[in-house]
Amino acid sequence: MIQNVRYYLSEHPSVVNFRWSHSQSWGNTWSFLFTSIIAYVFFSVFLHFLLLLLFRHRRPLPLGPIPAVHSLSMALISLTIFTGILLSAAAEIRETRWFWRRSKTTTFQWLLCFPLGTRPSGRVFFWSYVFYLSRFLNILRTFFTIFNRRKFSFFQLFNHSILIFMSFLWLEFSQSFQILDGDWIAKRVLPVCSELSDFATGVQRCVPCWGAVASFHERWVHLRSRKVEETENLDSAMNKDN
Repeated sequence: MIQNVRYYLSEHPSVVNFRWSHSQSWGNTWSFLFTSIIAYVFFSVFLHFLLLLLFRHRRPLPLGPIPAVHSLSMALISLTIFTGILLSAAAEIRETRWFWRRSKTTTFQWLLCFPLGTRPSGRVFFWSYVFYLSRFLNILRTFFTIFNRRKFSFFQLFNHSILIFMSFLWLEFSQSFQILDGDWIAKRVLPVCSELSDFATGVQRCVPCWGAVASFHERWVHLRSRKVEETENLDSAMNKDN
């Protein structure tokens, strides 16, 4: 199982032979970058004011299980990217360490700064590219917020736009500090917890009887624990009598 995970995340030909280029990578031009960000901001503002015109009551508009499915998907994607970048970095260090001896480069120095002339290709940049693509899927949260909370957040627009722009720069200029960047890691580890929490909240909203089911489960666990405790007390009392 572990060998299969390691193969698909760091040894698969699609990962090893990745190259950031116009012919092999989608969305790798400056024109696409700025066009996508402008379109994202425009449609967010347009949707907000359109809902204000059509629904003046400002009540949330239910989206069913869509936000919950999106949160679960983003959690799985974040976990996959985090695992993939760790395995890929370890594989790159293992295979290219012999070459560093000529320039007296240590592993820590390689993590902080790739050698001059490094091209955006290979395992590490493949997962940077996956993270870049995942930012476009993540901007759907803005539209969910507009529908569910009927609020428009400029900070959310700015945050998503900056993440798309930053992940593009990592690939375009072969940045290596992304591997040790705490913010980069946090954006892969923390979303797993936050997205799962959002997934549970979304399921609770979608399932009408969720509260009754949760209450029944809690009550059943409590009664079972009490029964086990009473049984243990009875056994201990019988042992003392004997």
